[in-house]
Amino acid sequence: MFQVNLGFSRLPVKIGKVLVVIGLYPFLEINLSKLKQNIETLQKKCSQWMLKPVAVTKGFCADSKITDLLYDSGIQTFADSNISNLIKLIDRYGHKAQYQLIRLPMKEEIDVILENQIIPMVSQIEILNLFNQKAKQLHARSSVILAIETGDGREGFLPEELLNNIDQVVSFNDLTIVGIGTSLACLSGVLPQITTLEKLNSLRNQLRIFLHNPHLFISVGGTTFFSLWEEYSQPPPVGQIRCGEAFLFGSDISRKRNLNWLQQGAFHIEAEIVEIKSKLPDSTDRGFDAFGRACKISSENNYPRKRALVAVGLQDIDDTQLFFEDRNVTIIGATSNYLVLDCEESQHDYRIGDLVRFQAGYGTVLRAFLSPYIQKRYIE
Repeated sequence: MFQVNLGFSRLPVKIGKVLVVIGLYPFLEINLSKLKQNIETLQKKCSQWMLKPVAVTKGFCADSKITDLLYDSGIQTFADSNISNLIKLIDRYGHKAQYQLIRLPMKEEIDVILENQIIPMVSQIEILNLFNQKAKQLHARSSVILAIETGDGREGFLPEELLNNIDQVVSFNDLTIVGIGTSLACLSGVLPQITTLEKLNSLRNQLRIFLHNPHLFISVGGTTFFSLWEEYSQPPPVGQIRCGEAFLFGSDISRKRNLNWLQQGAFHIEAEIVEIKSKLPDSTDRGFDAFGRACKISSENNYPRKRALVAVGLQDIDDTQLFFEDRNVTIIGATSNYLVLDCEESQHDYRIGDLVRFQAGYGTVLRAFLSPYIQKRYIE
């Protein structure tokens, strides 16, 4: 929805010896009550489906106000692709919870992973060997999840590759293989099928015998996998489902759908209009924009057209993951510092200093938490 600015509030900040006036905008609004409700609903659904939810925290930099909601609700396992976020979580909750590294580990991270009892996903025999060697040196066992490739073309052992090297895997005496894990709809848009779980279950049963571990579990990610439990009454047994999008946005972006049992709209970006003018872009000689993308201009629109420049850009947000309630306004695109709106068809009289408000999707929330230029505002 659009919202008109009712004043020009500013925050003075001292930088060195200079008093600088810094704007309160743009900001990211985080509705904690919606997130709490989604987390509680997710817990109930997973309990019905005999799934253990693993909270993926990378999309919001493991922000403590959100992770506290998860922890207080009874979430016992956190997953992230950045060790710094996992260390932050360990410092806050200690080892009352478990922590998974869901980005394949780099060699130089192995000591930190072992020292902090983080469970990594691993897809290379060489890395398994290094974990085994380091664990032996530290007189500590290392728990790992074997990443399995199921069609997305990203990380993971091919099942036949793993089975062909099973003797080597079994020989790693200082490793405990606690589970096998997979991810879909991350790179290639491949959606999970019931056959995906059937193949994982078959592989898990074989590995249980080879590894003498009847407790070996299956971990799937992400939110896209919920569709299988919605559609089938009894899918093959799975231990964990790793998700972030579900409780954050109540959506499944891989299928362009909202999950009707969860709430949407927990995140909004609010930013200020800093220019309103009618513009006629020059179309005589066109190259690429500042990010190397091909530039296009429609010849069907009647130019000049009214454009609004909003003081937020690609360093802060993803312009494809902003949703504006004024259907007569089009997002033209964004540069580092500006979001450009076409307001020609709008019935609203936008002016300098007006605030515009967008519902924020995953890409925007991710960048907003990473950006030091975006204020954070929490509402209960």
